[in-house]
Amino acid sequence: MSAGAPGAVGAETQEPRAGRFDHLFSANPAKRATERIWLWYTPVWGIAAAVVMMGGLANQWRDLGLTIFCVVVGAAALVLPIVLRSTEERARPWWRSTAFKLGFSVTLFAILINYQHNWFFFDVLHMHYGFNTTLNVRQTPIGLYIITIAYFATYSVLCLMTFRGVRSAVAGSPKWVQYPAIATAPFAVAFLETALNANPFMTHLFCYDSPTLALSFGTVAYGTAFCFALPVWLAIDERPGKSAALLPIAMWVLAAVYAQDLVLQGLRYSVAPYLTTVEDDAQGFRDFDESCLEPLPE
Repeated sequence: MSAGAPGAVGAETQEPRAGRFDHLFSANPAKRATERIWLWYTPVWGIAAAVVMMGGLANQWRDLGLTIFCVVVGAAALVLPIVLRSTEERARPWWRSTAFKLGFSVTLFAILINYQHNWFFFDVLHMHYGFNTTLNVRQTPIGLYIITIAYFATYSVLCLMTFRGVRSAVAGSPKWVQYPAIATAPFAVAFLETALNANPFMTHLFCYDSPTLALSFGTVAYGTAFCFALPVWLAIDERPGKSAALLPIAMWVLAAVYAQDLVLQGLRYSVAPYLTTVEDDAQGFRDFDESCLEPLPE
């Protein structure tokens, strides 16, 4: 739908507004459409994942079933915004659309953060996986790399909406108030993600030996990843007429992941030893006898 030319007054030329919540979404109609689709898709993948993970289906399906499920959930997050993109977006090739570029960024973040940073969760936060799978990379089922695309799609929207909302709320305040307030967005999302995953209904698949450590120190460590990711998401077509290219987006993501790696290394050696026992190359996969994992009853 067209936003209309500057100064147009006809109702038919105006982009539909979201009322009092409009300031939480991007001013770019193409980006705003993707954000809304991902927001509406969140309860869909959330309920589906809860049924599969907490209901024991993930263990029953093993490699093939779990991977197929994860591919469907992750692919839907990428395909839906492209298929349902706005009229303006349809005038350009799909691979140049804002929907594709945002999906490209969350895919890179999902795969790279899983691959590059899961050591911190095993070695420092004492995370454990109980998945009954053999197709694993760095103690993580391949399916989790893929389904995390949907997770990060949601995280990107929540980070962007929280950032815009807080920025609007503290507009006009001194800089020393604005910057800390805006910084709460990534950490709020990190805490929410940790709290939802570290629940007692998933201990046959996922747990932390110390949920308190995960929710406190883990939130700070994980939240820095979103601090580095947020500027990337903000830089992608945030305003009408602004169009980021794929190569810079890829470079921004790589830089963000590398910066996060430096932060985690610093926390691992400078802070973590004072809070917990750090175990290099910790075994965190299906170690039911020596961890918080609890097998499903027969």
